[in-house]
Amino acid sequence: MQGKEIKQLRHRLNMSQKEFAEKIGITRIFLSKIENEKKNACVELVGKIRKAFSLEGGVLPMEAKIDFLRIRFKYHSPVEVIEKVLRMSADYFGHKDFGFYHYTATYFFSEIFVYYNPNDLNMGVMIEFRGQGCREFELILEEQKACWTTFFWRLYEEDLFGKGLIVDTKITRIDIALDEMVSDLYPNYDLFELKEKWEKRLVDSTFQNFDFRGGEVVKNNQYLNKGLSLYLGSRQSPMYMNFYQKDFELAKKEQISVDMAQQKYGVKNRYEVRLADEKAYLFVEYLLSTGETLEWVVKELIDTSIKVYDCDEEGIRTGYSEHWRLVIESMESLRLTMKGQKPSYEKSLRWLSNYLAPTLKKIWIIDQTLGKNELMERIEKAELKDKDMEKNQRNYH
Repeated sequence: MQGKEIKQLRHRLNMSQKEFAEKIGITRIFLSKIENEKKNACVELVGKIRKAFSLEGGVLPMEAKIDFLRIRFKYHSPVEVIEKVLRMSADYFGHKDFGFYHYTATYFFSEIFVYYNPNDLNMGVMIEFRGQGCREFELILEEQKACWTTFFWRLYEEDLFGKGLIVDTKITRIDIALDEMVSDLYPNYDLFELKEKWEKRLVDSTFQNFDFRGGEVVKNNQYLNKGLSLYLGSRQSPMYMNFYQKDFELAKKEQISVDMAQQKYGVKNRYEVRLADEKAYLFVEYLLSTGETLEWVVKELIDTSIKVYDCDEEGIRTGYSEHWRLVIESMESLRLTMKGQKPSYEKSLRWLSNYLAPTLKKIWIIDQTLGKNELMERIEKAELKDKDMEKNQRNYH
C-alpha cells in the first residue's frame, strides 16, 4: 500500500491526519511523511491499517449520495415552506406559472423545485430535489452547519411552521446513488459478470424482473460504448434498482474516452436504489433511528435483495461470489455511525396516518361486513420485546 493510497483511504473515511494516526498507533508527523511518500509503509503498518479499518477483505472506494428527493406537505404556503423547511429566502427563487403532478405554479432555484396550486390549496406544497439540486442543497446545508440527517429531522418538528399546527408530511420518493470510484488498490467490479450470472441462474433475488441495456453509438465517426445498465424490479414498484457503468455514461455525454471520463470524475460503476412512498419513508426512518450512514443502509438494501454465487465448470453453485462479496464488503467498510434517535409518539402516529391507516381501514370494513374481528385479534396477539416496552414507557410517558 503506497502513501497516496493511504491518503485516499483517510479522505474517504473523512478523518484528519491526527485521528487516522492515533487509530493505527503512529504520530501525525510520521503519517504525513508516508502520505507524501517521504517514508515507505512497512508490511506491519499496512497490516495495522487493514485491521483498524476492517480492510482484510479488500475495499473498493464507495461514495453514497442522495440523487433525487420528493417531499409533500399538506400546507398552503410555498413561501413558508421555502423559508421554514429549506431555510432559504424566497427572493432567491425564480417563479413560473407552470408545474408538474397537477400543480400549476413553481418556485425554482437551480434544480430545486417547489410546486403548488394557488387554485387548490388542499393539494399542499411539494418540494422536489433533482440531481444537481441535491448537490446545491448540500452546499446550503453546509452553510447552515447541517446535513441531510438534520434536514430529515427538521421535517418532523412538532411545530415546523410556528403556528401550533401538525402538518402532514410525506417523503414520496428518494433515490440513493452509490458510486464505486476507480480503485488503485483492487480491480473494479465488472457488471457484465453480474449479467452473466443472472442469466445462468446464479443470482437469488427478491426482484422478479430483470432487464439490461447496452451497446454502441456512433458520434463524429467514432464508436462510443454506451456501457451496460442492469435493471432490477419494476419502475412502478416501491423499490427499483439500476446498476450501470457510470464511466461509459459520462464518456458518451461529453464525447470523450472512458479513460478520460475516469480520470476526470474518478467513478467506475453506479449502484442506484429508487424508493417510493412507504419504502421511501421507511428508508429515512431507518436512517434516523439507527444512526447509520447512507452507504450502510444502501448496502443493507442491496445485500438483502440479491445474492450472487460462483459455480464450477458444470454450472453447479460452489459458494458466494468472491467478486460480488468485495462489492458488498466495500459498501460496508465505510460504516461510520452517528447518533440515532427513536421516533416520538407523535411521529409514530403521523406514520400510521400516512401509510398504514388506509390498509387498516380496509380490513376493518371487511371485518364489519363479515361480522369478524380479525384486525383487533391480530393486534392483541402481536408480541413486543421487553426492550420495546421499556422504551415505550420512557419515551411516551
